[in-house]
Amino acid sequence: MTEAQLQNNGDVDAWVEQLASTPFPVFPETSESLRNLSEIDVESSVDRFCSRILYDPGGVIAILRRANSGRKGRLGSNVSTVENAAMMIGVQKMRQLTEDHPQIEHSGTTESEKGYMRIVARAYHVAYQAYDWAICRGDMVPKEIFVAALLHDLGAMALWLNAPDKMKAIHEIKYEKQVSDDEAQYVILGFTQELLGQKLVGALGLPEFILDCMKSEDARNPRVQIVKLASQMVHLSESYWYSDDMCECQEAIAELLDISFDDVVKRTHKNAIEVARETGFYGISQSASLLPMTSGEWPNVVGGGKKDEEDGKHFCLMPQAFMHDAAIRSLKSAVKTGMDINHLVVIAQAALHDGLGLNRVVFALLSRDKTKLEGRYIVGADSDPVFSQFSIDVDMGRKDLFTQLLQKPRSVWLSHENKDKIWPMISEKFRGLVNVEEFYAMSIFAKEKPVGIFYADRHLKDIQLDTRSYESFKRVCSLFSKVLDT
Repeated sequence: MTEAQLQNNGDVDAWVEQLASTPFPVFPETSESLRNLSEIDVESSVDRFCSRILYDPGGVIAILRRANSGRKGRLGSNVSTVENAAMMIGVQKMRQLTEDHPQIEHSGTTESEKGYMRIVARAYHVAYQAYDWAICRGDMVPKEIFVAALLHDLGAMALWLNAPDKMKAIHEIKYEKQVSDDEAQYVILGFTQELLGQKLVGALGLPEFILDCMKSEDARNPRVQIVKLASQMVHLSESYWYSDDMCECQEAIAELLDISFDDVVKRTHKNAIEVARETGFYGISQSASLLPMTSGEWPNVVGGGKKDEEDGKHFCLMPQAFMHDAAIRSLKSAVKTGMDINHLVVIAQAALHDGLGLNRVVFALLSRDKTKLEGRYIVGADSDPVFSQFSIDVDMGRKDLFTQLLQKPRSVWLSHENKDKIWPMISEKFRGLVNVEEFYAMSIFAKEKPVGIFYADRHLKDIQLDTRSYESFKRVCSLFSKVLDT
């Protein structure tokens, strides 16, 4: 498949097939360091190389891919750090590691290479912050977190190298229409960079922890939270260090690290400056340049600036009737034959997200102790680590909305018409989590027992939900329940 054909194909698996067969470029210094590895002082030589390669995602991918090719680490786990991978491969094979890889200069000579280097500069900043926070938490393998953070935007890296026109189109629609990253990606690509990155991790044989850090369902894992919050914070820092969103992100970091908000601000600013000093050779302006450097009074960090009403605007995804119809056919067939729940959820979410154009779709499972509904399957929240921690407290003794939904199979459409009645039944915590005033929800039962709920919204405040999509939402959820009953 040629690049021209690839760019007109919305099949993510077709993209992965081609991208996985194309080696990532490496810096000239990486290849030179490999050639100069010494067999006399192996440990010292390898240590020096490993410290240099951490600036080069292409080199990191090459070494991890080789180490995990057909072999596993102790206890059957992937080799997840550069140091362990280097020792496993050995000096002789390491010297030949990138012989067939293209090289890329730091400055970049084409628009594609310059776009890639911008992602690389951001990735190193994310990895640096995440590594520091891992150390702060006393993590046992902080270098594993560094690697996962460095490759968190793997999909974007691959796209800049192989489909720069698509990336330019994503940026144009994002800034001209003021929409979120994942929604712009979905419009241009038919899938998100996050999904592409997840599939590339598997295709390239990279460590499973990298994949864990990309998936929304693992967002409650503190190690995964470190990577997701670092990615969110660095993205925000490239626009403004003192926005409301940045303050919320840094408050979440403070809670995760169990340190004060002020300490988080000082720590993250210091890290950003150190990153800028270390990576000047990238030729990319780092977000540290946006930090105030004068001796005058700094902006008030707590609370940030007033947000423009147009900031973070989203749009309604275009419904794709053929995907909705195909999913309905699959669900109807599964009612007779049964289906693995993981596959079942994927089909249902495809019907709701892709088919109906609902921006965010969650299947939340009822915990064993029946005290929480936990979002285990989430689409449409790739760039939102807060929403990715979707959780609802349940108390069978109360009459809140979601407890009522779990009493028997039923659905609800929170709208402006019934808000006065239903809004008081929703906790402040959940209101802050979803930050919308319209959504659909329906309880899922199997064998007459509650299993969880489906939740969906348009991540919008200016475009209302509609009766037709609500009826289709209920139909999908009902079929889902029937399959579970088989």
